[in-house]
Amino acid sequence: MVETATFGVGCFWDPDARFGSLDGVLITRVGYCGGTSPTNPTYKSIGDYTESVQIDFDPARITFAQLLSYFNQWHTPNSPKTRDQYAATIFYHNDEQQQEINKLNIENVRVNKFNKFHEAEDYHQKHNLKRTIMETDIFAKKEDWENKDKQMITKLNGFLAGYGTNEYFQQWDKRRELTSEQQKYIKDKLKQ
Repeated sequence: MVETATFGVGCFWDPDARFGSLDGVLITRVGYCGGTSPTNPTYKSIGDYTESVQIDFDPARITFAQLLSYFNQWHTPNSPKTRDQYAATIFYHNDEQQQEINKLNIENVRVNKFNKFHEAEDYHQKHNLKRTIMETDIFAKKEDWENKDKQMITKLNGFLAGYGTNEYFQQWDKRRELTSEQQKYIKDKLKQ
């Protein structure tokens, strides 16, 4: 069974990588959530929406409470000057998630019922993987990754940002699909 969580944690590139590197997180995507105008937000026309990361996770491997705790460790609390675009926000998808949020009692965070998620433009998706492709030839061309397994892309994006551990990377079953040079590059990133 797969569940979904949605968080606003400032610029969505870093949360995409942070959450994506966690064991039990299956797929992440970035987008806009929580607003009402415009009807179809974009990065250049975000209106009152919040940059957000949406997470599909396996609750048998990581719970919503664990995701909340992780969020709570590194989010920046909202201040009166915080813009909607970068607001720390938890969008709960059901009553159980709302109960977990209430138990944790996180201060200076917006808590809203999930309504709709608008996926961000392609150039915002998996930013760290795309940046690595542009900076080095170790991971070949962008086109080589477009049809890969979304779970693999989610993990790679997190590992290439330096999140996760070498131990988890060694246990990750998709690691074997990478060349030895790609594996070494990731291990070096995880040591930093």
